[in-house]
Amino acid sequence: MARAIYILSWSVTIFAILSVVSHAFGAPWGLDAIHGSSMEPLITEEDVVIVVPYIPHLMRDPSIGDIIVFRNDKAGCMVMHRIHEVLSDERGFITKGDNVPVPDQELGMDLVRPDDIEGFVPQILGWPLMIPKIGILTHTFAKLAPNLRNYLSGFILIFLVISLVLDSRRIMGFRDGK
Repeated sequence: MARAIYILSWSVTIFAILSVVSHAFGAPWGLDAIHGSSMEPLITEEDVVIVVPYIPHLMRDPSIGDIIVFRNDKAGCMVMHRIHEVLSDERGFITKGDNVPVPDQELGMDLVRPDDIEGFVPQILGWPLMIPKIGILTHTFAKLAPNLRNYLSGFILIFLVISLVLDSRRIMGFRDGK
């Protein structure tokens, strides 16, 4: 058990480093705080979701129901919405927030092309991988230090990792009789 905790702590450490680096370059990979209510009630502003980079050549094609993160040039930001419809002629995808009555494209957004997709939110049995309620810290921090908002998730994760590493060393020490 101690070995599993030790391996988990180092895996999380690597994830934390990748998260901080990707946010520094403006990519949404790693942990991402939610802004807005368009994905409620499944994902709220109080949540932080795990976003995995979308690599088209290594992954299956996006399908209806997938939660993707894409660049919206009209809004000048990243958007996290669900794929509502896949267009058969490979022009792209129609997207929609769970809490929005109509698709994004009826609200003036362009079709989402495959190259617009920056990442996706992994789901297990329809539930996104996320850390509930930690977004409260992210939004509070963003108000206090707006320039550092992109780094907060990484800082929180690194703090958690340090505690995991220290705890796993303590556990490994007990196991070895030290």
